[in-house]
Amino acid sequence: MMRMLRSLAATVILIAGLSGQSWLVLAGEKDVKELEEVSDAEKIKWARATKVSVTDAIKTATAHTPGQVIEAALHSIEGRLLFEVEVVTKDGKVVELYVDPQTGKLVELGDRK
Repeated sequence: MMRMLRSLAATVILIAGLSGQSWLVLAGEKDVKELEEVSDAEKIKWARATKVSVTDAIKTATAHTPGQVIEAALHSIEGRLLFEVEVVTKDGKVVELYVDPQTGKLVELGDRK
C-alpha cells in the first residue's frame, strides 16, 4: 500500500510539474533547467523523450537506495534530460539519484551538493 501511495504521489508531482508548478533546486546546483523554466513546447518535447515513467524511476532509485522519496521530477541537468529522485535514507541523509528516462538505469553525476 505504501509503495502504491509513493508511486501515486510521484505521478501527481510530475503531472503538477508539467502544469507549471515550481520545483526547488538546492543552492549551488548549476546547469539545471527545471519545468517552470521551459516553454510548453519544450515540456511536450521532454514528455515525448521519456520512455520510463516517473513511477519506474522511483522504483529504480529506491531499489538502489531505500528510503522515503521526498521529490521526483524531470529536469534537464548539464544538458541531459534526467529524472531526479530525492530519497531520505533511514539514517537521515538526503540522497539525490538520477535515472535516465530512456533506459530506466541509474546515472552517476558525481557529488552534486
